[in-house]
Amino acid sequence: MRIASQLWNEEGGSVSPFATVLLMTILLLGLLPGIVTLRDQIVQEFGDMAVAIESLDQSYSYSFNGVTSEYIDSSSVSDPDGAAPAGLDLTISASGEGE
Repeated sequence: MRIASQLWNEEGGSVSPFATVLLMTILLLGLLPGIVTLRDQIVQEFGDMAVAIESLDQSYSYSFNGVTSEYIDSSSVSDPDGAAPAGLDLTISASGEGE
């Protein structure tokens, strides 16, 4: 019990409140851009996955006992050059400001 009391009252490793606030501020300022980048990359991956799923070719053909069955998927997906994938536009218009 005496050792626990000595450890509790030990002040050799104490940190000043200013240093703690400064450290937390620096960590927070570094964490925010990281979270924003992570969010943007996740949204981009969802867009890429949507394009990949939309581009799947579901055509098939088979023959069984002389009978042939086939389906040709005629849908074609292509994004214009410079456009967002699958028509995803992540910009927010400023038309609602100042009204």
